[in-house]
Amino acid sequence: MGDIEKTSVSADISSDKPEVANNEDIYIDPQAEKRLLWKCDLCLTSLLTLSFLSAYLDRSNIGNAAIAGMLPDLGMSKQDYANAVLLFYPTYVTFELPGALLVKKIRPSILLPFFMLGWSLTCLGTGFMKTTQQFFVSRLLIGFFEAGMYPALAITLTIFYTPAEQARRFAYLYISTGLSGGLGGLFAYALLKLDGAHGIAGWRWLYIVEGALSVSVALILWLFMPDNYETAKFLSPSQKELMRLRTIKHDRYLRLNESFDKAEVMKAFKDKKLWMSATIQFLGDILSFGVSTFMPALVKSFGFDTVLTQLLIVPIFFTGVFVYIAVSFWSDKVQKRAVCMVPSAIAVVVGYAVLCSVPMHLRGVHYFACFIIVPGIYCMLGLNYVWMLNSHAGYYKRATAIGVNMTVGNCAGLVIGQIFKNQTKEGRYLEGEATSLGVAALCSVLITGLYFYKRQMNRERDGLGVEEKQRWVDTGRTGDVHPDFRYIL
Repeated sequence: MGDIEKTSVSADISSDKPEVANNEDIYIDPQAEKRLLWKCDLCLTSLLTLSFLSAYLDRSNIGNAAIAGMLPDLGMSKQDYANAVLLFYPTYVTFELPGALLVKKIRPSILLPFFMLGWSLTCLGTGFMKTTQQFFVSRLLIGFFEAGMYPALAITLTIFYTPAEQARRFAYLYISTGLSGGLGGLFAYALLKLDGAHGIAGWRWLYIVEGALSVSVALILWLFMPDNYETAKFLSPSQKELMRLRTIKHDRYLRLNESFDKAEVMKAFKDKKLWMSATIQFLGDILSFGVSTFMPALVKSFGFDTVLTQLLIVPIFFTGVFVYIAVSFWSDKVQKRAVCMVPSAIAVVVGYAVLCSVPMHLRGVHYFACFIIVPGIYCMLGLNYVWMLNSHAGYYKRATAIGVNMTVGNCAGLVIGQIFKNQTKEGRYLEGEATSLGVAALCSVLITGLYFYKRQMNRERDGLGVEEKQRWVDTGRTGDVHPDFRYIL
């Protein structure tokens, strides 16, 4: 214990009111903390990333299946396909906030494997469906089972990592979005070669194999998912004690009100900055869902054949992943969010301006534009989520903020299938591309506004005297409205 103690302090995460020590008296050995974080990254973050990757693969493979013969096999029209994309979201949006609030009550180690097994079996079963109506039902079921997944993963990460450490870890989690696009293309390319094997079409093999792989990941999740650091099998007793010290030293605001309190939930609903963040999330998700679902169709519209298209989308998404990881590392290092988000939104505007204006026969230019658009979306949207988490303190206020942010954001799925369904005579998805351009421009404006709003609140608190600070505390200003709380900008 000598490497983690200067003052002997202990706290129990399950307690509603953990013992509080003077933060300045707590010494944590930097090397011991570094080893602890490395183990958490290896054993926890990698597990959560694998789980979220499975979710995104099973959700977004509809785009790869659509250009590989699924529509005629199921008797689907283009409007049916747009409706199928949309039908994932009514159940997903409806059950996302309840899922976020249930995490603490039911426990992540039970809830997450249940969710994952449900959508995995549904995905696997989709490979054997014969009608459009059956496919519609599968989309509703996948939306239901995936609804609470991301909020639960996000809450789990905030238990193990401090706000200053979260952008990098959420980058690992969020890269699942990009990896699903890249790996989805590779899987589709490989599995389409099984077309006709055992009398099963290639697009059906895509659902069957990906569903079976996800069932395996659900089993791994059931075996190793911790509820908190006290139940983490991969941490030694001394490392758990180190986590307790970190909880006291860093989470002065974030561990408040651990027992359910309706007032904490209402605080989130009344918070202006949450609704600004949720609006950015909604607009950003229009962009994200557009590329995750329709990138295969978009690239194919440049004049490439089906098989080559599956390969060409892979480097686009992998580039987005690598750029986002680099930007999130830098964002954590300098503790700034908006300065990364605004240029990312502008990059998306530039990319879609190219797609809207450059002649279609210049397909190399159109293809290059995708390498500008996807990294920009990932950086803007991923950091917006982390920025939102950094700005809310108190377990249930933060859990509610996560649920609201994701629920509002995922409402984008209710419209995305409708704006990318029509092509011009030359094959351009002009309606979807122009809408995305406008959405990205609006995001840059809103991010700038949120930055100035949070900066104003920080400056107000910087100007408080000792007596004014005490009055704030006496009137019950806790969590992220505490006079000592500062927003990361």
